[in-house]
Amino acid sequence: MGYTVAVVGGGQLARMMQEAASALGITLRALVEDAGGSAGQVVPVQIEGAAKDEAALRAIAEGADALTVEHEHLDPAQLRRLGASGIPVHPGPDALLYAQDKLAMRARLEELGVEVPAWTEVRDAAGLEEFGERAGWPVVVKTPRGGYDGKGVRLARASSDVADWLEGIARGQVSVDGLGGAGGEALLVEEYVPFTRELAALVARRPSGEMRAWPVVETVQADGVCSEVLAPAPGLDPAMAERAQRMALAIAEGLGVVGVLAVELFAVEG
Repeated sequence: MGYTVAVVGGGQLARMMQEAASALGITLRALVEDAGGSAGQVVPVQIEGAAKDEAALRAIAEGADALTVEHEHLDPAQLRRLGASGIPVHPGPDALLYAQDKLAMRARLEELGVEVPAWTEVRDAAGLEEFGERAGWPVVVKTPRGGYDGKGVRLARASSDVADWLEGIARGQVSVDGLGGAGGEALLVEEYVPFTRELAALVARRPSGEMRAWPVVETVQADGVCSEVLAPAPGLDPAMAERAQRMALAIAEGLGVVGVLAVELFAVEG
């Protein structure tokens, strides 16, 4: 019998998984919100439903050898129940938490000894101003949840640049769309890093803990969206490439990730 993987999500990542699955002789199933969407056009076995619909999750996972996800917008409690019923879920809900919450991720990376920009959690203008004075302006402000392709991220030179987010927190109006709401009960504020280019280190980790790393790539962004990937990263110092791979492997192990993980990095060269 062949191997069957169920994936939650119907976007471009699930679509690309279908091509890889076919080459490996794996049957892919997808839980898609739109049958006419990116993955729905190519994945032959699919169920139409929401990612947080537990009945739909169980239906797509039934009989599969493993369940995976192409995005983080799921309910960890539902995934835990699936796992408890005997369905392998990779990455697990504990690892998924860090993809859902940037504040939790920053704290965990520091615990793992990973080098990260100076950061803090703020809930009001005073806290933001204090961090800006200490770390230096401008600073980068992010909604802890939601946000993608440049949304939910702002470069701030004063607290007034994110006044609408701070007001949303004060009013208790929490949004996770990364567009104009607070994205949580606090904001993540980081020091600005004057990077020369962006890199990504991809690694794969088995349930046994065995890991492998791909060559480090350079990613080129246009308006917050990745428009080009150069593999391997041209002219990258071998020592920096090795350092990036070691960091990605340490993160995959520290978070308990099973599957493929991409760690995005800023390179400061010269």
